[in-house]
Amino acid sequence: MTGLSFASHTDVPVGSADVLPRLAATRWPDRVAVRAGDRTVTFAELDRDISRIAFGLRQLIGGDGLPVAVSTGLGLGLPAAFYAVLRSGNLVTPVNPRMPAETFAQVLDQTGVRAAVLGRVAYERVRRVLGRTRLDQVVLFDGPGETGRPTCADLAERGLLAVEPRDREETAPAIVSVCGRSGRSHHQLKAAAVTAAARLGERALVLNAAPSYPLDDLGAGIAAGATQVLWGNPDPAAARREALRLGATLVGAHLGVDEQESRAS
Repeated sequence: MTGLSFASHTDVPVGSADVLPRLAATRWPDRVAVRAGDRTVTFAELDRDISRIAFGLRQLIGGDGLPVAVSTGLGLGLPAAFYAVLRSGNLVTPVNPRMPAETFAQVLDQTGVRAAVLGRVAYERVRRVLGRTRLDQVVLFDGPGETGRPTCADLAERGLLAVEPRDREETAPAIVSVCGRSGRSHHQLKAAAVTAAARLGERALVLNAAPSYPLDDLGAGIAAGATQVLWGNPDPAAARREALRLGATLVGAHLGVDEQESRAS
């Protein structure tokens, strides 16, 4: 059997997109969901962290469908931060963490974003233009925190948001593009994840060699119950060697088009 406990991979679970980590935590609580170096997060820990950060976000910005810019590179906590925005009742506007500061400010104006979750590198790049934007809140993905700039770890200490993703509206928008004119619904996010997960076997090991975290890869790995290893080295040869060392079945940044690798015998 592969993937979550649906009738088939063509069956998309009901609810908001954050139902995927909730179901994965129910089925594979102790399985490693994400690994970076010697640090790991299990599916149970991931879902718990999502609810904790979502509680802090709800306190900070409410839960009325506010667009929240998420701009960070590969990181162990990014899956929790991404799904926490959705679980808090808000929308994600994914922003390239290497985007120039002036372009970032323009994106905020175009999308009406009033809150942002920024990685440290992205924050240092754009901080000089933040005063010219309409941002009300900035949450730092990683520490150290600053006055008026809580980290995701700070938010996670405030409580746990008790919501059931399966009871939430799945046709509502989940992602708003940087142009502010298009996006994807919760159902579309889930459908893409389940479709890509069909190409992964249960207990698959996925090596993510991208400089940032492709969201479709994230959802597919969670839907399949795969362990996602954050490699962060875009060199294909290095990624291939690492995948063989780990016994990974997929290499690269994009599930479904990655080069298949045989397990080391």
